[in-house]
Order: sequence, then C-alpha cells, then structure tokens
Amino acid sequence: MQPPAGDPINDVIHLLRPEAILSAGLLARGRWGIRFEGYPHVKFGTIVAGHCVILVEGRRRAVRCEAGDVYLLGNPPAYVMASDLQAPRLDAKPLFSDAIDGVVTLGAADAGPATHIVGGHFIFDPSNAHLLMNALPLVLRVPAAAAGPLRELSGLLVRELAEQRAGRKLVLDHLAQLILVHAMRSADVGGVQRRASWLRALADPQIGLALRHIHADVGARFSLDDLAATAGMSRSALALRFKQLVGRPPLDYAIAWRMDLARDALRTTDRAVGELAFALGYASESAFSAAFRRVVGTSPRAYRQEARATAVRRNDS
Repeated sequence: MQPPAGDPINDVIHLLRPEAILSAGLLARGRWGIRFEGYPHVKFGTIVAGHCVILVEGRRRAVRCEAGDVYLLGNPPAYVMASDLQAPRLDAKPLFSDAIDGVVTLGAADAGPATHIVGGHFIFDPSNAHLLMNALPLVLRVPAAAAGPLRELSGLLVRELAEQRAGRKLVLDHLAQLILVHAMRSADVGGVQRRASWLRALADPQIGLALRHIHADVGARFSLDDLAATAGMSRSALALRFKQLVGRPPLDYAIAWRMDLARDALRTTDRAVGELAFALGYASESAFSAAFRRVVGTSPRAYRQEARATAVRRNDS
C-alpha cells in the first residue's frame, strides 16, 4: 500500500509562516558566559568550532554542545550559553547590539582555541506558534553524528554569512528555514521522544502513518477503523498508542487540527463560513459552527470579527 500523502511538518510550517532572523556570530576564547533573555518562539544555532554548555533557567542539567552539533531552543525562558557553568556571565543584549562586522568577539586572541557559534531566531505567526511550541523540548540538540543534511546546511549558512554576494538575504532565509525543517525531522534523536506531541508521533512507523492519513485530506471523512487499517493495527492498539504519543485520541486530534485550519482561514482569508465548513469535511455550516463553538468557545463569525478587530488595534498601536 502506498503511504498516505499527508505531510504534518509541511502543514504546520505553512501555518507558522516562519521568518528567519540571523544574529551576529559569536567567537569566544578562554572562559566566557552570556545570559540571554527568554524568547517566545524558536532560537537556533550551530557550533562551528569548539564547544559550549546551555543551561535554561529553572533546569538543573545543562546541555553540552560540541563542534558540528545543531541546537533549537523552543520558547525558552532566560538561559545561559557558556564555556562552563562557573564562567562569569555577560548580558547578551548590549554584546550583540555592539557586534562588529556581524561578530561578537570575547576573550584575548592568545586565550586558546575559539568557540565559533552562528545562529538566529524564527518569528512565527503568533496565533499558530503553539503548533510547534507544544511539540518541541526547551533544548533540542542534534549531535553532529546524527545531523546528516543539517551539517551540510549549517556549513552553507556559515559560508554565506562570511560572504557579501548578491541574493544573500534570500539565501540565508531559505537556509535557516531548511535547518528548521531538518531539525524537526531529526527531533526524535534529541528529547522529543519524552514529550507527547504530533512531532513525537510522526517518528513512529505505525502512528506516523495514521497521522499522515489525518493530514492527507482534512475534508475526508474517516473512522477509527480507517486509521487502524492505515497503521496496520487493531482499533484498541491504535487508540492507546496514538494517545501515548500524541497526548490525545486520534479523532480528537483530527478535530483539533481542523479547528486550527479553520481559525487560520477565518483570520487570514475572506472564505465564506459555509465554504470553509464543506472544505473541512462538515455536512453543513451549522454542524461546523457547532463543532467550532465547542472547541473555540465562540461562533466562526464572532471569531472572525474579533480577530479582525484585534489586527486593526495592533496595526494602530
């Protein structure tokens, strides 16, 4: 049987509408430490040379990153990056504001081998950011040995940052977004396996098939039997395993995903509510409106009106 055509990563990134912002690089020698403020979406980076430790506020254990590793920080509170946890710490904001030629330099030139880190952050559609934030751990480290294409993409990113060539901004933005996709593909190696989410489930050979089936056609009607057949499991085994991995039953997940799509369409398009209802697999506008109210707490039309009013207030502020 051919695998279902659905692609949850593609679907989620489409709603995230990510914008990549590259920060100044870091070149640090000797003992060093930098404290960063929390960030509501995702920060990313690669260790070009050397090593560092990352300690998130409120956590006892630091994550050590070596040369070639790629890391993602998902909705992190304040955190520290350092040569070691006892090193003196500087505040990141003035350091990176005063970067020279796109590089923050710490330590004397004769203080030993340098740690070189490049990275940045992503800005997501705030109404949809939860789709990824709820799936990622605070710190996702993809080790160099498992990085695969990430290592090649990171190398391209470093080379592009070092050159001033035509189309540089476009290339950097696309490379950063490719790094995001490949890091999500590699997430099962770095901690997501301990957190129930669609991203964790996608790595499972059977539940991943059921998840793809749900995403393949949101307007299609399917039952638990259909998902079980797709995954090659019994109904009870599918229901149990799906809830363990995703955190909710299969049909609940399908409804929640349809409502995510509905909220996004109501905010960003002028599609009629009735048209949207049929596109999402509901037999009537009234059935869709009732389901929407159960999940969201208001009617589709009221949601659209409030979303547009909020957008106007945001633009005026």
